[in-house]
Amino acid sequence: MTWVDVTIDEVVQETPLDRSFVLRVPREHRAAFAFTPGQYLRLRDPRDADAREWYFSLSGAPNDDGTLRVTVRGRGDAVQGIYAGRVGSTWQSVPPAGDFEFDTDPHERIVLAGAGSGVTPFRALLEQQANTGSQRSIWLLHSARSADELLFHADFETWSAAGAAFTYRPTITGEDAAWTGRKGRIDAVLLQEALGEGAAAVRLFACGPGPFVDAVFAQAAALGLAPERCCRQ
Repeated sequence: MTWVDVTIDEVVQETPLDRSFVLRVPREHRAAFAFTPGQYLRLRDPRDADAREWYFSLSGAPNDDGTLRVTVRGRGDAVQGIYAGRVGSTWQSVPPAGDFEFDTDPHERIVLAGAGSGVTPFRALLEQQANTGSQRSIWLLHSARSADELLFHADFETWSAAGAAFTYRPTITGEDAAWTGRKGRIDAVLLQEALGEGAAAVRLFACGPGPFVDAVFAQAAALGLAPERCCRQ
């Protein structure tokens, strides 16, 4: 295994908790860093005395400019070192990996259910769809504790407004007087709306804490979605 130096080109504060890092891959290694939405990047900071390694879902669509995008949630002491990365700093990485991919029948509807930062791998797919003008039917159900923790909310709102193929349904579980949208967890009512009447032509992908994913899949099963049509990260 060969670690490759990647440089932080941009840092974006997405929410009070989340930062996206745009990483530039050296030209001679770009072919090896090709990926598909849903895969992750393995990273380490060469300045970290503990030599810790981190796994982050890629949150940007594949592109031709030699950059990759990952998003880090700055909760917990362990992650603070890498969360503090700055433009111009160098991290090290190996090529993307992982089998949480969305390569399914293009005639099937995709339903994405994410809690908190679990929505991160879904952004890569949705940005790719927006960039290519794909008309594949995709629903995103996103649950967060508060409106300011709805990661990528502005992007999802923009892409949803741009065409009928993508439907975005955010919901918050905490108290937020300024939020006028849906409140509560992703429940059977919301899931039924996303699945529609044709459960045999739907793929459900869920990402987030284990209990959240288990609950979503249990609700989907009760609504008639076969277990083989469900995928978790």
